[in-house]
This record gives sequence, structure tokens and C-alpha cells, in this order.
Amino acid sequence: MHPAALAILSLIGAFIVFQILIRIVRKIHPIPIPWQAALLLDHPLRRRFQSPSKTVERIGVEEGMRVLELGPGPGFFTAEVSRRVGWGRLYCLDIQPELIARVKEKVLKEGLENVSLMVGDGTALPFAENSLDLAFLVTVLGEIPDKDGALRELHRVLRRGGVLSISEMLPDPDYSLKRTTIARAGKAGFEPFQEFGNFFIYVVNFLKR
Repeated sequence: MHPAALAILSLIGAFIVFQILIRIVRKIHPIPIPWQAALLLDHPLRRRFQSPSKTVERIGVEEGMRVLELGPGPGFFTAEVSRRVGWGRLYCLDIQPELIARVKEKVLKEGLENVSLMVGDGTALPFAENSLDLAFLVTVLGEIPDKDGALRELHRVLRRGGVLSISEMLPDPDYSLKRTTIARAGKAGFEPFQEFGNFFIYVVNFLKR
């Protein structure tokens, strides 16, 4: 076999082994990725295959909405959502204060006045029932130990007919198959009505029943 082909196969094999091992570890310990590693999610290269503008368009953010981003990480989507929501409000909630501090830097730098930042737990959201129009999670649900509890809480705070948007992407170690995501959200009272993307990167939008 040609050395170049052998090298490529070796890399693919190593990647597959890594994915298997990291998934085993993450299933045993489903905790948020350390904030230092999460900062890598803000790399410009990510914009080439997960454009903030395209993703936010698929999520369905509209002007005037009250929107929650659960797990904003370093704020990869914050500015785009803020611009689209206009006179509405964007709430960014993360369990790691270091990441909220990073988002705050972006908010101040870009002068985003319609963004509220919160440190909190996705299973105990600081919102009244039926108070939000839309909530979205991008490669976050898998990091939450009590996924069903978080989905029930999102169902509580969304208004009737409100939208929950869940996005997943390989090679994220917490990636879930689309059918798994749909089944899990269905148990919490959500009905899928839009799907975008493919096996490797997808967005599913749900309506609160």
C-alpha cells in the first residue's frame, strides 16, 4: 500500500478509536466540557462548516422574540442571535461562569444591549412558565447529565406553540443520532416540525405541544 494511503487509513483508524473511547468516558461521566476546551469552539475554522448566520436562520430566530440559548459556550452564536432578535431579548445561560464571562466580553465589545447573561443549571431555569418564544441548544444536550429533566424544564418555560431547536454535530463526543434526539424531545412534550442538515450535522426544530 502507498505510504500516503497508509497514513490516511491510520489517521482514520485513530480517529474512530478516539471517538469510541471518548464516548465511553462521556457516557460514564456526562458533564460539561471544561471551559478551557470549550473556548476552542470559537475558532474561525468552525465558521466554514457551521456558519452562525445559516444556523441561526435554521433555528428560526425572529425580531421581537424572547430567546434562550442554553449553553452558549464562548458565545459563537450570540452576536448573530442578538442582531436578529432586535427589540426582543436574548438570554444566555451556562453552568460555567468562566464561559459566561467570555460571552460578556463579546457583548461589551460589540455593544449588544439586548442580551442578558446568567450562570445557572439547565434543569432549574430562572424563568416563569410559558414566558419564552424560543430556546435553542447547539451541541449541548449531550453534556447535561439529566437530559430529560432539562427538556421538561424547557417545555415549562416555553409558551404554547413556542419553538425548541436542537443542533448536533460530529465529531462532538456527545453527539446524538437525530432519531434519538427526536424521541427524547417527544417524551418531554415536543413535536418535530422542521429538520435541516444531514447525518453529520443537523438542526431539528420542535413545537411545544
